[in-house]
Amino acid sequence: GWNIPINKYASQVLTYLVSRGVMNENTFIDDTNESKTIYSWKSKDEFTIISGLKSDSYFSHYSALYLHQLSLQIPKTIYLNFEHKAASSYNSTDNILLQESIDKAFQGSQRKSLVTYSFLEKKIILLNGKFTNKLGVEKKSNNEQCFEYTDIERTLIDISVRPVYAGGVFEVLEAYKLAKGKVNVIKLANYLSQLDFIYPYHQVIGFYLEKAGYSETDLENFKKDMKFNFYLTYDIRNKEFSEKWKLYYPKGF
Repeated sequence: GWNIPINKYASQVLTYLVSRGVMNENTFIDDTNESKTIYSWKSKDEFTIISGLKSDSYFSHYSALYLHQLSLQIPKTIYLNFEHKAASSYNSTDNILLQESIDKAFQGSQRKSLVTYSFLEKKIILLNGKFTNKLGVEKKSNNEQCFEYTDIERTLIDISVRPVYAGGVFEVLEAYKLAKGKVNVIKLANYLSQLDFIYPYHQVIGFYLEKAGYSETDLENFKKDMKFNFYLTYDIRNKEFSEKWKLYYPKGF
């Protein structure tokens, strides 16, 4: 339809389309200083372009907070998540959780992804999350934008599990406050059940909901199976303890 000669290389066709302003050429630099080019079709939207870094990926954590207007900050770091290809062969119920192993795991710092790119003065962190079959992932699609991101309920769970990707526990609490009236707490509890974490993150989420001023009815969805003392985040130097949630949290929180 465009009368492109059969002997033209793809690179030549791309160069032609870029020169005509139909395709936009975008250069990313990875952590080894290697460049990667992403072509976008008639769009200059940053989130749409960044989503092209990894097929079947979606924005999560702080990036999803921003997209849902649950953060007052303009992010300089973008979190793009792609899932493991399939569910793990073991079930969380097969794992015997011990208080000693929880204490040991949360004494150190939280692990972070080391796969990063830079683009237009922004840092992109590529996360390889657990297989969830894209639970709670929604799509934004219009003339300028086309990308996927986690809904409010899934986002609140993700940042509770990995606060390091959301600016820390104080930012997480602020997000819970801003989400009041927008979040469906029943859906939040259902998502948490489906995600089937080994650790008792229901204690963390219940704690955040209480501190953010949610109703007792909302809190009841997370008051269950509190067999272990747990932690709000990793590497807490000065701790306080909530008897209600059996949870260690930073002093002054």
